[in-house]
Amino acid sequence: MLFARIVCRNIVTEQNTAKQIQIMKRITLQFSSLLAALFLFAFSCQDHRTPEPQQEPVAEDAQIRTLEITNPGQVINDLNFRMSFEKLGTRPISEYGVLLSFKSTNSDEFSANPTLADEYSSPLKFDNAAAVGEHIKLQKSVGFDDFKTLYYRAYAKLGDGKVIYGAALEYTPIDVPKFGSFTLSKSQNVPATAKLEIIGLGTVGVAEYGVAYSYRTTANGAINDDPKLADKTVSYPLPITVKEQSISLPIQGGQFNKLYARPFMRLQNAKIYYGSVQSLQ
Repeated sequence: MLFARIVCRNIVTEQNTAKQIQIMKRITLQFSSLLAALFLFAFSCQDHRTPEPQQEPVAEDAQIRTLEITNPGQVINDLNFRMSFEKLGTRPISEYGVLLSFKSTNSDEFSANPTLADEYSSPLKFDNAAAVGEHIKLQKSVGFDDFKTLYYRAYAKLGDGKVIYGAALEYTPIDVPKFGSFTLSKSQNVPATAKLEIIGLGTVGVAEYGVAYSYRTTANGAINDDPKLADKTVSYPLPITVKEQSISLPIQGGQFNKLYARPFMRLQNAKIYYGSVQSLQ
């Protein structure tokens, strides 16, 4: 009888334990489901808006400025053409420089506002890469007898073909005597002759005028293709007058292989004016 009771008690205990395990499994499953639901709810509350695409930066054009022409030294017609980049912008620059338009006396073939598309304007292209700051290009021995007024302005051409312009400025050269034709010749008796035509007296006094020249006697000899007063010179008689004059150029030994020559004026203010270079061989 006692044994039967013990067996029944054990059976009841096992049944109670099984019920407790089932209850714990049910609670664990319900808790897991609750956690999953809470996670999904929290995730659904987050901001899932699609981010707006970033805008491309707006392209900027260069900003340029036309600077006044200057004279760098003693030669009055050596001119510095100047411009500056105030800002490079973001577009590539394919070329830049200064546009020139020359107005001659009694001529309407010029532009007071030069452009690349204008038939009366010509570009003076600069060589260095574009950079913020001033840029200079020296033009030597600009012929003042060729024009009365020079209109000029800075320009920059962009890679897409667009052209940026600076303000248009004017340059008026000093009124020196005007050189006309200048020719070189030689004969059996005279190794070299320089003939110069004066076509206007101007208003500036002249202390001396003549020819600066350089020559070589052999094919490999030294020679200056841009002769100056430091080379050989010969002077025409003063006072300067409107006419054509010829002068012989002294040549040592009477023979040369090649010769370069140009007219010059020494002004009363000590400035020098040079004409164009001619050659003879």
